[in-house]
Amino acid sequence: MRETSSIKRAFDFLVAHAQERKHFSVEQFSAETGWTIVETQANIPNRLSDLVYEERGKHFAKPEMLRVRYDDFKELLYQNRRLFTDYILEVSSSILIYEFFMPLSREDRLREALDNLFYRDTIEQRIQEIGISQIRAGLKLSSEISEDNIRMLVFDFMESTIGGYSIYMVNGRYRADALASREEVVARSFAYGPYIVDETTAIVRFILPVETDAGKYEYGKILEPASMAIGTKKRAELMSWLFLNFFAEALIRVVREEDEIWLLESGMRSAFYRWIRRNE
Repeated sequence: MRETSSIKRAFDFLVAHAQERKHFSVEQFSAETGWTIVETQANIPNRLSDLVYEERGKHFAKPEMLRVRYDDFKELLYQNRRLFTDYILEVSSSILIYEFFMPLSREDRLREALDNLFYRDTIEQRIQEIGISQIRAGLKLSSEISEDNIRMLVFDFMESTIGGYSIYMVNGRYRADALASREEVVARSFAYGPYIVDETTAIVRFILPVETDAGKYEYGKILEPASMAIGTKKRAELMSWLFLNFFAEALIRVVREEDEIWLLESGMRSAFYRWIRRNE
């Protein structure tokens, strides 16, 4: 109970000093919390470094203290854990974004097709379906590059560039027939089916970083992050080809009997792809 009370006093003390932007001494903090001078000197750098800083021999509560909840503060002192996580910022100044607009009626098959592209054996199967010669032509690779190297290039692309996807649902409606007046729609027989259809659409989004602030483009390493403008543009073209042939073509195979499937490309490149059902 005494320990909990000292933690609450420490919390209130730091909140008050953060609000007033006042400095404090180790002795003041010790007197308020009931910790010994030695305990206080150890707690500040070892447990409270995220919330307290020292400047010219004086201690201050950081402004972040005002956003900390008491339960988190208590856990910080009990478990000696960092309150905030340190991150390294990596900026991708050039990206490709792909968004599939697909019917939700086959969500199970859709997720299966997406997940299959995260396994080495299913990627190998897709390589065989496309064919090494077509991959070589699509990526404009020299004939001197071996088939094994082409396979490794594809595997590296999948591993380093596409680590996941997100799916969100949108509700909408569409006109399922030629433009008609309200009188014409009301008068036509039920055999025509609905004129306006409500549909839930699954949008599958992929975000692919093309250029990072730390990358460099080198000849022969066509899928490494690029920093030069010409390298970035070239890499975007290669990534676009790989994505369309390995992901897009694999996904549309699981959707059957739909009039259209849409894919929106944005970022460095802008394009709208439509797979339109062929009338037989």
